[in-house]
Amino acid sequence: MKATPLIILGLLLNLGAFVCYPETGRMGMTFLYVSMMLWTAFALLITRYSPGPGPAWKTVQLMFFAAACAFSALSLLPQKDGVSALTKFNKGQYPNRRDIYIGLLRLGINYPALLPPQKEEILP
Repeated sequence: MKATPLIILGLLLNLGAFVCYPETGRMGMTFLYVSMMLWTAFALLITRYSPGPGPAWKTVQLMFFAAACAFSALSLLPQKDGVSALTKFNKGQYPNRRDIYIGLLRLGINYPALLPPQKEEILP
């Protein structure tokens, strides 16, 4: 298996966790960079030193890599309130459009269509 699909999958899962749960505080971007570097290195290690006998083995590797990457991103992503994103996800506190807008804005992507429509002010 080539390393490129694993690297892209790891990067997308980390970015997805960061965008969905953007209230990370000061250490959020640092966590994102370090996590991406570590998962890239791990993907290179897996593909180089763990050759599989067939396509089924490579699919299993990909599934375990994706599960481990998603679990670590959601459980270790720092949050301002001290509750991990995985705990929030398990309690049913799913990200809404505003959270995704803020997450994309932290990455430099301004997409105002995600914001909920603003109510008109009624002046007395």
